[in-house]
Amino acid sequence: MTVPLAATTGTASFGQIAIVTGLVSLMYLALAVLLWRERTGRVTLVGRLADTIGRLDGVPRWAALTPYLHAVSLLACAFGVWWDIAVHIDRGRDTGPFGTPAHYPIFFGILGVIISGVLPIALARKPLPARTIKLTKGWRIPCSAALVTVCGTFALVGFPLDDVWHRLFGEDVTLWGPTHLLMIGGVVFSIFARLLASAEVEQLAGLNWRRRAQEIIAVGALLIAWDLFSTEFNYGVPQFPLILQPILIVFGSTLAFTLLRARRGPFVTFGALATYLVIRGGIAWAVDQPLGEILGHFPLLIAEAVLVELAAFALGNKNRFRLGLVSGALIGTVGVVVEYGWSQVWMPIHWPASMLPPALGFGLVTGLGAGLLGAWLATRYAEVAGEVRMTPPVRLTHQLGAVGLVVVLAALFFCVPRSADPGVSATVSLEPASIGSEPTAYVTVSMNPVDAADGARWFEALAWQGGGSMTHAMEKVADGTYRSTEPLPMYGKWKSMIRLHQGARDMVAMWVYAPEDLKIEKPAEQVSNGQTVEFIGEQQTLRREERTDVPRWMWNGGYALLAVVGSLEIAGIAWLVGRGARGGRLRAAHLEAQGSRRERESA
Repeated sequence: MTVPLAATTGTASFGQIAIVTGLVSLMYLALAVLLWRERTGRVTLVGRLADTIGRLDGVPRWAALTPYLHAVSLLACAFGVWWDIAVHIDRGRDTGPFGTPAHYPIFFGILGVIISGVLPIALARKPLPARTIKLTKGWRIPCSAALVTVCGTFALVGFPLDDVWHRLFGEDVTLWGPTHLLMIGGVVFSIFARLLASAEVEQLAGLNWRRRAQEIIAVGALLIAWDLFSTEFNYGVPQFPLILQPILIVFGSTLAFTLLRARRGPFVTFGALATYLVIRGGIAWAVDQPLGEILGHFPLLIAEAVLVELAAFALGNKNRFRLGLVSGALIGTVGVVVEYGWSQVWMPIHWPASMLPPALGFGLVTGLGAGLLGAWLATRYAEVAGEVRMTPPVRLTHQLGAVGLVVVLAALFFCVPRSADPGVSATVSLEPASIGSEPTAYVTVSMNPVDAADGARWFEALAWQGGGSMTHAMEKVADGTYRSTEPLPMYGKWKSMIRLHQGARDMVAMWVYAPEDLKIEKPAEQVSNGQTVEFIGEQQTLRREERTDVPRWMWNGGYALLAVVGSLEIAGIAWLVGRGARGGRLRAAHLEAQGSRRERESA
């Protein structure tokens, strides 16, 4: 069976393909020359710079440049992604991989992540961590360098795959498309490699204030990066069930804060929190003000940091898994209640009170799982660094970490699926607010059945992609009758609709206005006074460009490929972090045995 390619919406032209291929080829050529010169003992400017910074920072040359380049690359990716999403929400689809300026910082940020992994491979010389990866007889590299390079490569592969995806399935204007998650996931996972590199350096050079600050900033970057997965909720155009927002907040904050606090002393979580708030707030401001796009909201995570600090003060760091479980339980319950209050103040979609019980239930489960994961990572990083301490048996810690991962994934996969049950319609009344070339109107809907919107997770009027975005509540004026609090545009490129999220995962919508789109062969949508309109699956309105004639097995294959790649990345993190931890344990045991022998000899 042959599936014709989609119309050319959001796909790359030959010129764009040539630009991307040329830039990537130049980067790999330059890296190949650097690798060749460094491995044959020749002097390079990069090597000299690494030697200089290494002397100033007191670190091996292979670890000198990566912290700074990786941090700048992450910042570029984060800024580009939030800018790009805002552009799509305000203006609709783009014209290819470089159809908007926002794609450039993403692309060059990903290249920077790859380079930050290749540099320590090229510069690798003794001293090296106790456990490394052997490339040739005389060439060993740190585990962290391999992991950063692999994560960055997966992220870069997402660029051409994204173009292929658009050609096969049409443009999926959603953050959670498989290729988008592949790019974002690769960059996010590279932060765990950066933390591994920090522990490897600590094994060789100890800990000072500068390296401690770099670790705190890296965990702050993890908070920022994880918030990317919540961006559609933060911009007010979520395309998946609302219950996922508290789950994502609990997962990201518990994992990051537990990982850091279980390794370090009091108040370090506030350092990571400050990093998150300053950079996340700065990006939101920059996208909104100088660039003139939609304002991105975000959770503050202050309560979550306080809860982890309180748990650590009460329990100490001796048993990291106990700290992780208690911290996760607190964030999954008390933290969710605090975020519920914050959603009423600043979030685009206020969490309804009816969602609080399931949010607490899933929050608790997710928090417990994330706490175990954070404790497992903290334990492994501590072992990489050469910490000698009484801990649970290694096999038990692996089992606890695996349980945490399964619990979190189960919660996410249970809540991700959507449905669109038929049977809801509305009779529409339009009240013009302005006429002429740019007409707008208040929209009143009389629901059938009358109780269709009772207890809804959201029931709102949305207009977007017409040069801006607006979300208005549907205000109840009588039983089963609701009116938009502000008028909706019904002209130009605007797409106006009424959205209804019923129950746990039923998400439907009805068109109010959409222009004709010849490129994707979609007719105009225009409701009129007294017209009865059927609600349809919300995905058909939010993702109008997606094709509906593609076999289901192809969609499943795309998401299955994402699952395979994601599993490989998670397995890579677990294997390389575990490998480094084993080396750290052996080195610590060797040093301890040497110390005991010297004590006996001196006695």
